[in-house]
Amino acid sequence: MTNFKNEPVRDFSKESNKEWISDSISKTRALFPIFVPAIVSGKEIKNLKTQSHQNPARQKETVSQYLLSDIEVLQKAITASKAGFRSWRGRSSQERISILLKTADLIAENKNELCALMLLETGKNIPEAEADLVEAVDFCRYYATEYERIVRGQRVDLPGEENFYSYKPKGIVGVIAPWNFPAAILTGMCAAPLVCGNAVLLKPAEQSSAIALYLYRLFLKAGVPPEVFHFLPGRGEEIGAEIVKHPEVAVINFTGSREVGLSILRECGNVKPGSRIVKRALCEMGGKNPMIVDGDADLDLAVEGAIHSAFGFQGQKCSALSRLIVLDSCYDTFRARFIEAVSSLNVDSPEILASKIGPVIDLESKNRLETILQEHKNFIVFQKEIPDRLKETGHYVPPTIFESHDWKGDLANKEFFGPIVTLFRVRNFTEAIERANDSDYALTAGLYSRNPDHTREAKETIEAGNLYINRAITGAIVERQPFGGYKLSGVGAKAGGPDYLKSFLEPVTITENTMRRGFSAELIQ
Repeated sequence: MTNFKNEPVRDFSKESNKEWISDSISKTRALFPIFVPAIVSGKEIKNLKTQSHQNPARQKETVSQYLLSDIEVLQKAITASKAGFRSWRGRSSQERISILLKTADLIAENKNELCALMLLETGKNIPEAEADLVEAVDFCRYYATEYERIVRGQRVDLPGEENFYSYKPKGIVGVIAPWNFPAAILTGMCAAPLVCGNAVLLKPAEQSSAIALYLYRLFLKAGVPPEVFHFLPGRGEEIGAEIVKHPEVAVINFTGSREVGLSILRECGNVKPGSRIVKRALCEMGGKNPMIVDGDADLDLAVEGAIHSAFGFQGQKCSALSRLIVLDSCYDTFRARFIEAVSSLNVDSPEILASKIGPVIDLESKNRLETILQEHKNFIVFQKEIPDRLKETGHYVPPTIFESHDWKGDLANKEFFGPIVTLFRVRNFTEAIERANDSDYALTAGLYSRNPDHTREAKETIEAGNLYINRAITGAIVERQPFGGYKLSGVGAKAGGPDYLKSFLEPVTITENTMRRGFSAELIQ
């Protein structure tokens, strides 16, 4: 049995752990623009329309030129997957497990280059990129360990009867991955169905197609057969939608917006005449995540946790803090300390190791967030100024603190996906719990408190897939904190947890009557 251990994160306060940064960034930059083809059965397809993606911190620098896969490419991938699926699922479980473990090793070995590419393609700083890649390694190793446990099945035998409960792969899985965790989430979304013996169609996010291509090639290098793993870059509303609709795709594995996730769920529930499968959809769809600061909380710890949760990777995390719900008894003190802490954040290029706030992913995101800031400007209590040199070069949005009493408005209810957080004052702990739960979402939530009764109440009543007490609400670690929400945050599948692999498996019970009643005439002969 494989023993799972989390991959360690490097400490960048040590000089030896940061010597590689400048050289790796320079070598990666020399490859631009990176050409990203569609790949079916290991063969590159190049005669398609292309689109470009720019470095969020240097909008004039083209990082990648990716092809726009179409229905013809998809059909080739489906045909190849059907042909290769029988052989792949027929391989021994230990062989597929070994391939996943080899993939983890390759990601770890190539971490410097992957970090540099992630930084330049998405604007994620080095510590955040490091954590992203460590999580990708963990997903591979953890799912290998879990599959080794699951594949043994369960026996219940009686005199004269044998019963075996086991699993079979579902078939073809469409993976529609996000850009905000371009290594961790994408890797986990592919690794889980592959180790179970499924074929995978990977549709990476347009904004992170280059790093997706790098990771895809590492899977193949580790031994995943190209006939069952295909790379289909392109627009979500085009090739992504075609993958969702295709009648021979058994599972859709999606991470992204609520709007798109709900449309996928509706499409999968629409079983068309002649279809022989009920398509399953795993949809992780974001949050409007609250953090309660109790009257007796350690405010220094609470400020630190709130800063990290709200502004890590510019708030572009589905788990990011959005609603800071603070009790009246400590509100003014916390508010002053929080504003002071945000004012000290270093806004700079993600290539600068000391930078805490970098650019948002693209111009569309910047324009959307600037519209939100303008529409709610009367609620702003603090906004960190962006240096002019950065405004001219990249997609920077100022870290902003709002303050509101309107629990019906967008500041309390709408996911913004940017460096924005809103302060809300409540009278008591009961109101804090009620306000935290008054949301369409139930992804992450946090509590800072030293009151054991309040801690106990929060554990019992807060509606969140992941509740964090006296720590930041982002940064879930594989196995320790399986991640995923419910309500309109998702369908309950917890990535990095013991139930996740079962989403890509069909449970089967085989019962055999072993009471002998003579022998076949053919056997007697």
